[in-house]
Amino acid sequence: SLRLQQSSGINAEYGEYWVDGKLVAVGVIDLLPWCVSSVYFFYDPEYSALTFGTLSALFEIHLTQQMHKNSPDLKWYYMGYYIHSCPKMRYKSQFRPSFLLCPRKHTWWPVEQCQPLLDQNKFVVFDEETPEEAAPTEEQLGSLKVLLTSERRPCLYSVYKVIEESDPYEEFLPDFVRLAGLENAQKICVYV
Repeated sequence: SLRLQQSSGINAEYGEYWVDGKLVAVGVIDLLPWCVSSVYFFYDPEYSALTFGTLSALFEIHLTQQMHKNSPDLKWYYMGYYIHSCPKMRYKSQFRPSFLLCPRKHTWWPVEQCQPLLDQNKFVVFDEETPEEAAPTEEQLGSLKVLLTSERRPCLYSVYKVIEESDPYEEFLPDFVRLAGLENAQKICVYV
């Protein structure tokens, strides 16, 4: 049997999976305005033959479909991280349609197109079509928040460069902005 419980005070729920009166697995999901996001799943190894990852995904897909009827904006199911080299995560790629996010261009690509590339390399840019974003300008880099090492508090990178003698961020920040995107990078305080 399966019981869905709401965690108090947050938009997370968890499903309890019971066999013969024994709790054998728990799945945690986030309910967001546009998707159901699978966060974490753990189970009793004695019951691994029941393939709980697949079972929970099927339940969560059904839940997404049911919730979409009342909330039309909620139309996506996010299965969480996919690490191609991890055998325990391979089941995620069996669901169709299924997409992976290009780590550099932030565009979505069908998993069946990505798998052969991931078989060859651990890090792959799926999207070769979208032009690279321009390198961040000095002004954009200066607007990022970093940790002021001497005082252990955040400050703008432009201020950091004036105060601190060494600069461990100089080589890191342009790559960070390129991977995270400028808008996301400006929301984070970076510490190297």
